[in-house]
Amino acid sequence: MGKNRRRYRGRHLVTVVPTPLGVAFVVAVSLALAYLWMGHKCSQYNEEIKQQEAQCTELENDRAREEARWNAMKRPEQLDGLLVRNGLLMVYPNAAQIVRVSGTTQSLPAGAAVLAGGDAARGATRIAGGRMAR
Repeated sequence: MGKNRRRYRGRHLVTVVPTPLGVAFVVAVSLALAYLWMGHKCSQYNEEIKQQEAQCTELENDRAREEARWNAMKRPEQLDGLLVRNGLLMVYPNAAQIVRVSGTTQSLPAGAAVLAGGDAARGATRIAGGRMAR
């Protein structure tokens, strides 16, 4: 029989690069890739911030425009014109149309009303503004 030969696989490896240098190279490549990835993410965030700022500026311009329109509509001349146009002109009542009620009056039964002038016979009640209610 032949000799018992042992095979020494992997025992005599030829190293092209020393181990510490290989580890340093892997660490350097990892750091470079991390740096490039972070730079890419920063540029993405920069673009997103620019878009958000543009949208904010546009919304601020819209708000200022709407505020100017609202202030123009709130002017007294505009309000009076709208009231006249829609037949809702409001004026303060004159002295004869104002009914003053004091706290010292006697209480009346339910359904009784304080009547002004000759309207008592008709059962009408005068309300503020000079109109008559039934």
